[in-house]
Amino acid sequence: MEMRDKVNFVLSERLASFEGLVHGFADRSAGADASIIEKHFNLSRLAQLKQVHSGDVVIVNDPENHHNLTEGDALVTRLKGVGIGIRTADCVPILIVDKGNSVIAAVHGGWRGTLSEIADNTVRVIQSNYGVCPSELTAVIGPSIKKCCYEVGEDVASLFKEKFDNTDQYLFESTKSKYFLDLSIANRLQLQRVGVADIEVIDICTKCNESFFSYRREGKGVSTQLSCIGLKR
Repeated sequence: MEMRDKVNFVLSERLASFEGLVHGFADRSAGADASIIEKHFNLSRLAQLKQVHSGDVVIVNDPENHHNLTEGDALVTRLKGVGIGIRTADCVPILIVDKGNSVIAAVHGGWRGTLSEIADNTVRVIQSNYGVCPSELTAVIGPSIKKCCYEVGEDVASLFKEKFDNTDQYLFESTKSKYFLDLSIANRLQLQRVGVADIEVIDICTKCNESFFSYRREGKGVSTQLSCIGLKR
């Protein structure tokens, strides 16, 4: 973790190796204050979405149209000097860049979005719109609630078991009709299935670590923290 101006960001080792790229997974010290993010990373704008726990991916061609207005749960852009960000408080943030450093994505993966294959959809949008093969992508799964703290009922678990074949790798029965769900692993497997090989998972649980906002720890009305990525001008 790196501290600058009393604002904390968790940085990815993989993404830090890319020249011309800025990124960070903010904790509660920055929260969801876009102006702090923009200033810190010298971005003209941070495009965001009205997140709705969907599988919908939005391409940003004009950041003025994407400031908490457009509905969706992933942003993709190749604009320089403009950041894209998603807000979480336990859900999985995923940042993506291609090895040519020409296109980026920010993904919000709650259990509903994961079930709707939001990570898979994002990779497919990048490939179909920019001609970038999944094997050329680097993805980083940021701080989120982990298996240790994310218990779900049979109603949620059954949806995953009905749709996917490999649920034994991220869905673990705890007691009768209760399961621990590891969304980080679920999204990693989704990315691998669509052809992304270079994946980093940051092993921080947002419920265990009080530096982060957590819906499971703090309840309804909890604030969120931003995860962002941008191509330098």
